[in-house]
Amino acid sequence: MDVREVLTFLFFSALEWLAMIVLTFAIFKFQLPGYWGRILLTAFLLSLLSFLIMKTLDLDLYGPFIQMPVVFIYFWQLFRIPIFYAGLMVVNGYVLYALFQAAILVIFQICGVEVIPDEPLVNVVQAITACVAFILSWLLIRTNWGFTFVPDTDRVRIKWTKLNIRLLVMSILGYAALSMSFFLYFTGYTPMLILILGAVAFGFLQYLVFKREYYG
Repeated sequence: MDVREVLTFLFFSALEWLAMIVLTFAIFKFQLPGYWGRILLTAFLLSLLSFLIMKTLDLDLYGPFIQMPVVFIYFWQLFRIPIFYAGLMVVNGYVLYALFQAAILVIFQICGVEVIPDEPLVNVVQAITACVAFILSWLLIRTNWGFTFVPDTDRVRIKWTKLNIRLLVMSILGYAALSMSFFLYFTGYTPMLILILGAVAFGFLQYLVFKREYYG
């Protein structure tokens, strides 16, 4: 890869990470002004990680499997979110973002446009997905809608109620489903299958998140 290709990859990758983090924060009603510096730094560092995984090591199939634990560590240690809630937020935001991208890929497929990994059209899909995420984030912030049960401090004790245990299990399953969906995509499976898999995982997770928000 030449310098232009490297910079292009890093730009669109950082854009996606930024959109995903902002969307996650908006879903859980975290105040963005106090986090912008750390969010931008995290997006840039994660773009470097993506480059390492996908270009240097050629491990596209295992991207989310490797990336999500690193994103979780950033949420836990850099943003100081309690470990349990950090995992829940990361899986929730990541799965929703992947769901948007799968839906966009399905629309392209319906229109007869094939999106092949490492082709320039991938950047278009990345930009569209990021725009959708930013727009939804803006709407959530403007309407003051979102979940409030996640504390913005790490000084909190987690009560291991049945609901919290279910959330933990569903977060792990969501992580597994997302890792599997990327594996399926890069091995040639239709985006519709990925969309269905993501929708099922997100639906179950959101049911429990809504239950945690309104019924404790």
